[in-house]
Amino acid sequence: MSSATNTSLFSRLSKAVPGVVSYELTRSMTPGRWAMFLLMVCIPTALLIAVSQLTPNEAKYTVNVSQLPDGKTTIRDETNLAFCMLVYLLIPQVMTMLGMLVLASPIVHSELEGQTWIYALVRHAGRRSLLLGKYLVAVLWTSTAGILAVSLATPFLPLQNPAQLWLTASLLCLLASLAYGALFALIGVVMQKRVMVISFVYALVAEGVLAWIPAVINQFTIAYRLRSILFRWLDLSVDEYFPNMGLARNAMVAQDPSGWGQVAWVLLISGILLGLALWLVETIQYSFQSEL
Repeated sequence: MSSATNTSLFSRLSKAVPGVVSYELTRSMTPGRWAMFLLMVCIPTALLIAVSQLTPNEAKYTVNVSQLPDGKTTIRDETNLAFCMLVYLLIPQVMTMLGMLVLASPIVHSELEGQTWIYALVRHAGRRSLLLGKYLVAVLWTSTAGILAVSLATPFLPLQNPAQLWLTASLLCLLASLAYGALFALIGVVMQKRVMVISFVYALVAEGVLAWIPAVINQFTIAYRLRSILFRWLDLSVDEYFPNMGLARNAMVAQDPSGWGQVAWVLLISGILLGLALWLVETIQYSFQSEL
């Protein structure tokens, strides 16, 4: 009986979710949403290009300034590291996280506020279909904006391997959208009042502060996994970026030589958070009071 029920649920979701995605995409093609999309693309792109233009030419192009002792990196290596981290911080980390916060956290709240949640209640798995469909649309909008921003900015930056950075940062935009979208969707399912404020505070404290603490606690954040992928795939030096941390710098990046283990972790975290959201949205009884 359980197997038949699960098969029926999957069949209904596979039919309903594409319809929700198609409807939400059509409904979201508004001037306001396109303006938000352009801001998500243009702001980090403009900042990155402006910083690259302010960088001295000696730092951009000089590879062998002198024979530096103790294996110290050249100016070009330090510039490459700085711009790789700047791309990561501005786009996959900050822009993607804020984009998913705005689009994913109010999924349930917006339906309740618009008095349209009742239509999801009268259909089998309607709430799950609605949540999953709107989550996928949010991932599509945000990851596309991030990849476009990376594509526009990369040619203007003094990088040693622009193609590798573009590929890595583009994948990080997709992974960050999946993970942060699932996280904020879960918060939105559980919390209704001031959901965006709660999501922002959590993002600021957990992903903005705890993720940069050299201790075990930072391994429970999404930013830690994304940062580890960046350092492994771009072969960046942890010693150079965290020079004054001693042995504690080893806690800033996962000791995963390939980085694929961290990709698996991000996908696993996304699946668990989204699964919890889909389970809770079907079991929680929401109030339709106007103050929500």
